[in-house]
Amino acid sequence: MAASEGNSVLVVGLGRFGSAVAQTLNDLGQDLLAVDKNPALVARWASVFNVVEADMTDMLAVEQIDASDFDRAVVAIGDSIEASVLTAGNLLDAGLTDIWAKSVSKEHTRILQRMGVRHIISAESDAGKRIGHLIAGDYLDYIEIEGPYTVVKIHTPASMVNRTVGEAHVRERYGITVIGAITPGLPFRHGDEETVMHREDELIVLGLQDQIDRFIRE
Repeated sequence: MAASEGNSVLVVGLGRFGSAVAQTLNDLGQDLLAVDKNPALVARWASVFNVVEADMTDMLAVEQIDASDFDRAVVAIGDSIEASVLTAGNLLDAGLTDIWAKSVSKEHTRILQRMGVRHIISAESDAGKRIGHLIAGDYLDYIEIEGPYTVVKIHTPASMVNRTVGEAHVRERYGITVIGAITPGLPFRHGDEETVMHREDELIVLGLQDQIDRFIRE
């Protein structure tokens, strides 16, 4: 089953994570094919998006669905590290280089990295970090990006109320960047030196975590 030309995605594994990825891609109009070896899962999603039953740890199955014709693949297998690694290896051997793979442990991540998998998703670890930060109460939302930087949504700190980003010397004093501001009921405002930080605003900021924490508390 060959993919059409364009932005095509192969999703392998239809557990909770994989099915959520597949549903989102389908809703976004992506050229999608999902694969799972479990006939019950295939039957469940057959009316929602394109799905076939196959065991992608078998190179013959990889060849039969023309996996090499896809632009990228998501290996969403989480119940078996062996199956995840074999599937990723088969896709790499088929010539797919843009692979996103779910990892369930540090060891799993290390193996995938050594194989040359380009994008590794530590779903449970990432979710745990995010929830921990939200529970702590300082952040309204939290995204950890590559490297040491994070993007967070926060309330305007009391010391910053009604000041512009430039007046408060936010970049110079704290090393962070105000990406934008959200005032309830108004459109998103991109951040610049003239951005006024109102009491009711939610600020989207980028920086090191200790820099952001200092900005909130000073």
